[in-house]
Amino acid sequence: MKGGLALAWMLAAAPCWAQSVSPDAAPGVAAPSSVAQDAAMTPNGPAVQDGAAGSPSVSPSASVSARPLVSTHGAPAARPAPPRHPGLPGAEEQPSIVVTSRPLAPDPARAINMASFAVTQAVDDAVLEPFSKGYEAVVPSPVRDGIHNALYNLREPVIAANFLMQHKVGKTAETVARFVLNSTIGLAGIFDMAKRKPFRLPFRENGFADTLGFYGVPNGPYLYMPLFGSTTLRDLTGRIVDRAALPLAIGRNVVPTAALVPMIVLGVVDRRVVNKERLRQEKESADPYATTRDNYLRRRANHIEELRHPHGEDEGGKAAEKEEG
Repeated sequence: MKGGLALAWMLAAAPCWAQSVSPDAAPGVAAPSSVAQDAAMTPNGPAVQDGAAGSPSVSPSASVSARPLVSTHGAPAARPAPPRHPGLPGAEEQPSIVVTSRPLAPDPARAINMASFAVTQAVDDAVLEPFSKGYEAVVPSPVRDGIHNALYNLREPVIAANFLMQHKVGKTAETVARFVLNSTIGLAGIFDMAKRKPFRLPFRENGFADTLGFYGVPNGPYLYMPLFGSTTLRDLTGRIVDRAALPLAIGRNVVPTAALVPMIVLGVVDRRVVNKERLRQEKESADPYATTRDNYLRRRANHIEELRHPHGEDEGGKAAEKEEG
C-alpha cells in the first residue's frame, strides 16, 4: 500500500519537477539559482538574472564555457569562493560568468576622445617612445633616479596641502618632513633620503583632484586630451589647481624661468620611462583605447578608495607614484 502511494505521488509531481529544471522552461517561471548556470549554458537559452539586491547581472551575450560543478558521487560539489573582480574594490563576480557593471565614468565624447587618442599614439610611436628609449640608453640609472626624485620633490608642498584639506594631519607632517629632508640633506631632492633609515617616510601621491574625490565629487565625463592623456573633468580641474598652486607653494624664484621648459620635457620623458610596461600592455591589447580608459579610471577609483579607507599605505606609496598619469 505504501509503495503504491509513493509511486502515485512521484508520477503526479514529475511534470512540475521537469518544468522547474528544464532549460526551456516557460517565460516568467524563475529557475532556482542552482540550475541557473545550467540554463545559461544552453546555446540559445535565455540569460538568467539573479533577483537578489546587489547581485551582478549577466549580459544577454554572455558565453559560459565552464561545466557545472558535480562531484564523482552524484552530489553537488562545493563551489569555490568567487574571485575578486578587477574593477571597484569589494566587487565580486561569479565563476565563468561574464559580468557587466556600470562604467566608472561616462564617455559621451568617445569619438573625439578616440581621435585625440589616435593622434597621441602616433606622436608617442614616432617621437616620445624612441626618445625615452634613447634617454634610458644614454643617461645612467643613478642620474635618471636623481632627476625623477628632484621632479617629485617639488610636488611635496602641494601634496602636503591636500593631505591637510583631507584632515590627515599625520600624513601632512610626514610629507612636510620629506620635503625638508630631501631639499636639504637630499641636495634639492636629488637623493630621496627621507625614505631611507632611520626616517622611512615613503612618497605618497596626492593632489586637489584626490581631495575632490575624497569629498565625494564624481568623476564627470572621461576625457582624453591630445598629448596629455587620460583624465576626467574632476581630475583635469584638480590638476589645473595643482599647477597653479605649485609656484605659490615652492616660491616663484625657486625654479628659474629658463629651466621650466626643460623640466617639463624631463617630466614627460621620466613618466614615459616609469610607465613603459603598462603603456606597452595597453598598446598590445585588443582595444587599446578602451583598455587605456578603463585602466586609468580603475587606478583613480582605487586611489580615492585608499584615501578614504587607508590600508597598506607604506607598501602602496611607490606604486601610486609609478601609476600616476
